[in-house]
Amino acid sequence: MMPPVRHETKDGFELQIGSNFLGPFALTVRLLSLLLTAEAPRVVTMSSGQAARGTIRFDDLNWASGYKAIPAYAQSKLADLMMSQHLAELASQNGWNLLSTAAHPGSSRTNISSSGPTMGGRPPVLLTVLGRVLPSSTPADGARPMVLAATDPEAEQGSYYGPKYGLVGRPVAVTLPKTATDKQAAARLWTLAEELTGVTTPTPN
Repeated sequence: MMPPVRHETKDGFELQIGSNFLGPFALTVRLLSLLLTAEAPRVVTMSSGQAARGTIRFDDLNWASGYKAIPAYAQSKLADLMMSQHLAELASQNGWNLLSTAAHPGSSRTNISSSGPTMGGRPPVLLTVLGRVLPSSTPADGARPMVLAATDPEAEQGSYYGPKYGLVGRPVAVTLPKTATDKQAAARLWTLAEELTGVTTPTPN
């Protein structure tokens, strides 16, 4: 989360897009064939409230130039949401008995908030200020939207869960940011992720 200088994964991806999106994407796609044999499979993708501020840089997903910590993080989390939405779309199109949902923790006091922003430099000033003045929850409370997304018997395809008041509050179904509802962009991102990871979506039976 938001390292002040650009880092790369062992695969050569910018750290945030690689760890937050491309890794989970590759794992999800590799597990799909097995998941689809289950009675009621569900995939839950963890996003962030920062996704609403994200933009997908299709021409430079890896931030090879002009790296900025906060926008790069927001992009990775928007990518997660778009992945969850396209997986929901694929399930509907192919008749898969699979439910795809997503969640975000709001503002939670975990070590990601302190360790990431100090990787190789000073944390962004804005992040430091906001961390001192905005309300936040415990890690356990931050996990509650994810748990609800994974267990809610009334969950709908493509649903999204988060704290009721945005940063804190009991977990509820929340509205997707408009950028995450662009089906064409989500499909384009999915295809790009396949190309970058070398992992291909299984053909429906």
